[in-house]
Amino acid sequence: MDTLYVSQSRTVLATDPDGFISDGAEHGLFVHQTRLLSRYRYTVNGEPLQPVALSNVEQHSWLGYYITTPPGVETGEGDQGSGQLDHASQQTLELRLSRTVGAGIHEDVDLTNFTQQPISFQLELEVDADFADQIETKGERKQQGDLKRGWRTAGEGAWELRFDYKVAHEYDHQGNTGTARLHRGVTLRVEETAFPPSYSRRYRK
Repeated sequence: MDTLYVSQSRTVLATDPDGFISDGAEHGLFVHQTRLLSRYRYTVNGEPLQPVALSNVEQHSWLGYYITTPPGVETGEGDQGSGQLDHASQQTLELRLSRTVGAGIHEDVDLTNFTQQPISFQLELEVDADFADQIETKGERKQQGDLKRGWRTAGEGAWELRFDYKVAHEYDHQGNTGTARLHRGVTLRVEETAFPPSYSRRYRK
């Protein structure tokens, strides 16, 4: 399967087979056929996670389990027996994602250290938005607007990353020239984290 779907009403989350959204793909978070999120993936210390089990619970809900070898943990020699087990399956940091799609998307992120050692790491979420029409994701981009990104605190224990997109252009309709305007936005809200998140503008144009 090349695409995983979670949807409800006019909101559709279409991801790569690993449950994430990568640049250049036709996937994304769509609302009313406009792509709000064009990139969305987690890494640990900059390294990708290994998907173990990804499945819809219902049409509008989804669960994903990922593992990785915890940074700084001594793994010892690899399994040389018939199992040929991966290091990450023996000394495991697990990421569980629980998604629900409705008027937007809600995601719970749970991390569990299954080693017997204390560990320290950086969990990163790479995210971007392009507000492309669904047809534009399969071909050349037609509309070009001004996209702004901003990060702010949003009360105690909450932070928001805001994407704001505006298009203004001249058009000729039955001999009359006017101004057509398009204004879209999406907000990524982070709550209930053990430590305040930090934001880096390492996005791709």
